[in-house]
Amino acid sequence: MDVVFLGTGAMKPTPRRFPSSLMLRHKGEIIMFDAGEGIQVRVSQSGFSPMKVNKIFITHFHGDHFYGLPGMIFTMSQAERTEELVIYGPEESESFVHRILSLGYGRITFPIHVEELKPGSVVQGDGYSVTAFETDHGPPGLGYVFREDDSFNVDVEKMKKFGFKPDPKFKLLKQGKTVELGGHLLKPEEWLIPAPGDSLAYTGDTRYSKAVVRAVRGVTVLVHEATHLSEDSKDFREHSSAKEAARAAKEAEVGYLFLTHISPRYKDATPLLEEAREVFPRTYLPKDLDRVSIKKGEVRFLK
Repeated sequence: MDVVFLGTGAMKPTPRRFPSSLMLRHKGEIIMFDAGEGIQVRVSQSGFSPMKVNKIFITHFHGDHFYGLPGMIFTMSQAERTEELVIYGPEESESFVHRILSLGYGRITFPIHVEELKPGSVVQGDGYSVTAFETDHGPPGLGYVFREDDSFNVDVEKMKKFGFKPDPKFKLLKQGKTVELGGHLLKPEEWLIPAPGDSLAYTGDTRYSKAVVRAVRGVTVLVHEATHLSEDSKDFREHSSAKEAARAAKEAEVGYLFLTHISPRYKDATPLLEEAREVFPRTYLPKDLDRVSIKKGEVRFLK
């Protein structure tokens, strides 16, 4: 999967960071998480087509997480989109989206379906699932875990042991079909080994929470809000510090941590990265439009 960080800031757009939004591409499908104010600018710069977005997951209805929705919807209509768009979110999502669609005189050219989720709700897609989980922020809110389906690979070492060389029939075997090779019948359950899919958790806004730790345990990548430094906690009572985000990553035993939702107070956010790395060394501080590839448990930054 490929991920582009569209907005990594909190509260309002600034020249350095737009509010929260992330796009994920999996097998050609583009899924969006949150849509902060002005995010269309970042979408146009990302190389990802907004017309290919067919699912948008909103964490909660503070403005810096959804004010970009009206613009996205009406821009899609101007391009004569006809494919359905599904918007997922916590309770009251249908009411909020209805109000968005009633703004102005714009014509909507495509169907929009709204689905309200609860912690534990699962949305199934083509080769993946998205599971909602509980966060601790204030208004009704959710985080999401995107998880690729597990796949299966041919047990190469076993094949070598029995003298079988690579063969086009391996493709059929990986599809779950029994194949004949060298006079032997090879059954999938005997010659395949599981290959766990990669996963990404996106918390939206949340304090440090044991519920979040449980929900994101073992994911490949955790994108966790890190609004402030620990020394400034008194000013951000409903948010996590960089240190708390790192604590969650460490306790959940995730592969990598990416810090987001950075307060505009910090013109240089490097101290947040340093604070987090003292607790969890595999921490990164993405900028808007940074892109990463997540494959086989490894993360690679793309140009």
